[in-house]
Amino acid sequence: MRSWGTPIVITAYLVGLLSTGISEARLFGVVAISGLAIFLLCIVVGVVAPRFWKMGPTAKQWWIAGAIALSAASYCVWRSPQPARNDISHFASPQEQQILGRVLQRPQTAKYNKAKFFVEVQSVSGKTINGVSIPRTASGKLYVTAALEPSQRLFPGEIVKLRGKVERTEKSAEEKSGFGDYLAREGCFAQFKTYRIEILPNQEPPRWALWKLRQRIVSAQDRWLGEPAGNLLSAMTLGRRAVDLPTEVKDSFVKAGLAHTLAASGFHVSLVLGLVLSALKAFQPRTRAIAGFLSLALYVGLTGLQPSVVRASVMGLGALIGLATQRKVDPRSGLFVAATLILLCNPQWVWDVGFQLSAVATLGLIVMVPRLLKIMDWLPSGIAAALAIPIAAYIWTLPLQMHYFDTLPSYSILLNAIATPLVVLISLGGFISGAVAMVFPLGGSAIATNLYYPIHILIWIVDKFNQLPGNSLKVEGIGPWPMVALYALYAAIYLFFQQRQQHHEAAFDIFDQW
Repeated sequence: MRSWGTPIVITAYLVGLLSTGISEARLFGVVAISGLAIFLLCIVVGVVAPRFWKMGPTAKQWWIAGAIALSAASYCVWRSPQPARNDISHFASPQEQQILGRVLQRPQTAKYNKAKFFVEVQSVSGKTINGVSIPRTASGKLYVTAALEPSQRLFPGEIVKLRGKVERTEKSAEEKSGFGDYLAREGCFAQFKTYRIEILPNQEPPRWALWKLRQRIVSAQDRWLGEPAGNLLSAMTLGRRAVDLPTEVKDSFVKAGLAHTLAASGFHVSLVLGLVLSALKAFQPRTRAIAGFLSLALYVGLTGLQPSVVRASVMGLGALIGLATQRKVDPRSGLFVAATLILLCNPQWVWDVGFQLSAVATLGLIVMVPRLLKIMDWLPSGIAAALAIPIAAYIWTLPLQMHYFDTLPSYSILLNAIATPLVVLISLGGFISGAVAMVFPLGGSAIATNLYYPIHILIWIVDKFNQLPGNSLKVEGIGPWPMVALYALYAAIYLFFQQRQQHHEAAFDIFDQW
């Protein structure tokens, strides 16, 4: 009889978090109504289901699952960021105001040749007395768009004065994928368009910081490759959120279906671990595991704590623990445990599109690639793997893509199969170049130069695929319930084949015993 304890706890927690997408309403200011609905449903199912599903969860397990879902939904709503009483969003006004704040990140290029960055607000201009504006204390994060040239001189921690108009951001009424929802998850409830940046005197950047180390890598890779090849190499190494990648290059990769190559995720984490563990192959397993853990910690810091790379790193940590203890780790269990641990720390990440795509794609690779490889066993192993991986990732992320985006790349599977060798080569070269650049920038630049032709060939391939007729398929975004139904169908198909495989294995065991 199958043990349902751990699966039902993890599933109930994830379902409880996702239920807040239906409603964030609360009872008594604490209990999430969506979680309460699931709890009541589980009570009914616990009474009825065991009579028909003899091998399924018991009534007690269904009731426990309902309680966990209720707790998860209430916890997610409770952890939802809310503006403080003096948050800058409360000072929204059509009038021009002056903001004093601390820059939180290096500005990146936005559309229309603008810069974007976050500022931690300290004060906002108030009443004017005798021609002097008296500042009022304020708090909160502010999403700032400004002219590109002066913004490029800013560094994290710098105190600046900005002049412009404060506008309150609005959450999406139907789903959690709008720009206002993204800002809210970041704890930001206002945006600011400034036309003047005043830098306070006597400010110097710190001698050491992770952002400086990241900038050292980017500068080294850009030195002789130039744009856009240098920035593209850095994005394929550290992820596009950590690198100021030109908008047109990013859009072309997204349109072609290669957006995952620019997002730090499980692919990049596996390459980092593969490089470190291969380089230390002669050492003891514990030594290799410690080195792998340190490399993961450094990589997570360099990428800027992106949800997708944190998820992959936690899974990588589980694999390193298995290496150190000489135990085999089940990848499916590792994925669900990693996702649960991360969402215990920050339940709002459940609504991060990158996190969702990364987790679902990884699940698809785990459960589908082995079966596809068996079907394609008539092909050479390298070609079969090059086809199986993008097919599995595409099929499992298709409902999410149909939900969030208006277009689907028509040639994504074929392009991924063709581009995978180049992507692996460029990413590996980027990691080696970046590791050397942290110590010896010129050496890192010299290594990066060898990737000039592979990078430009990849750019050329992407451009050619984007020019093909019918390169993108327009779709109307499906709602959350059809998306849930599709994934329920995926799960049912997987469980069917899994159960059939177990029956076959049991039959073979009986035959062997006979």
